Amino acid sequence: MGHYCRICRCERPNEQFSGDSYKIHVCKRCKAKPKSERQATEDKDDIFGFLEQSHISEKNVARLEQMAKSDNPQVASLAAIVLDVARVKPYKTRRLKFLAQKHPELLGKLRDTGLILAHHW
Repeated sequence: MGHYCRICRCERPNEQFSGDSYKIHVCKRCKAKPKSERQATEDKDDIFGFLEQSHISEKNVARLEQMAKSDNPQVASLAAIVLDVARVKPYKTRRLKFLAQKHPELLGKLRDTGLILAHHW
């Protein structure tokens, strides 16, 4: 039985992990990628994770504000959209219905970027 890589989301054999990679759950292939690319993947996972939560807390909002200033334009745009959602409706209960009624442009942005899929998990 191997280990799960949190970057590529694959279960790999033990040989694919070096000494410190076991602890941080990153395989050798992903460890060889540039740090900015790995960071962007982790940030996107965090952003999608915020929408899955039942409540986007103040700490999460602070993290989203930090990510909205990211050098990676894709991460920055996704974080800005989720930040707008968090400010409008931080609780998940009936969030999509609320956005459809009161903020259809924000719901459209969620649909266009694929973030709406994270809401259903």
